Amino acid sequence: MSRNPKQSKSSLPFIIIGAVLAAVVVAVVLMSRRGGDETPPAPQNNSNFSPVQQTRAPQPGAPNPWAKGGAAAKLTLEEFSDFQCPACGGLAPGLSRVAKDYGDRIRVVFRHFPLAMHKYAFQASRAAEAAGRQGKFWEMHDMLYANQDEWKDAMEPRVQFDSYATRLGLDVQKFKTDMERPDLTERVKADYARGMSLGVKGTPTIYLNGRELVPGRLVTEEDLRREIDAALGSTGK
Repeated sequence: MSRNPKQSKSSLPFIIIGAVLAAVVVAVVLMSRRGGDETPPAPQNNSNFSPVQQTRAPQPGAPNPWAKGGAAAKLTLEEFSDFQCPACGGLAPGLSRVAKDYGDRIRVVFRHFPLAMHKYAFQASRAAEAAGRQGKFWEMHDMLYANQDEWKDAMEPRVQFDSYATRLGLDVQKFKTDMERPDLTERVKADYARGMSLGVKGTPTIYLNGRELVPGRLVTEEDLRREIDAALGSTGK
């Protein structure tokens, strides 16, 4: 049976409208189903660094972490720190004194934990790692904290980092090249992942044999000495 061309033309707009409405309904249904299955993206630490999502079991962190003190000590202080964090810079001299005074009786481990609010923290961690390639990690560690006010507000902190490398007697060209090494970036990420797995929320955060010290407030040098003395007393050392 043939159709009247006029009738076909007059019904065409209704067919198009019906098809559009059907497509909209299908799209809404699909979006509602997907919405409950999506996982929010992990927070970004800065433009150059994507932290790892928190896991259930503590991650080991970078292999052969930067540490000083007794390799076989029964007490280990594990610090999660951010080179641009003012509180970390304030604690650094006291922590160095503690490490020196207790010597081989304790082991002090440094972990990178650059915070999102500090735009140069991750670069500073890479600078310390690059200096470590030439045996000067702790020297650069101290230099970064001692001069924190100088580089944290700089237009380009790499200029300051290069000058610190010069003052420490490093091969500056090698230092610059090493700052771009992917494996050093991975070391920083591994430390950050360990901190996330332990529930670290800010810096400085310090653990003594796996137990967080004074959670909820900033750690002081006095806290460190009190907790270490108590732990050493319980071990008879």
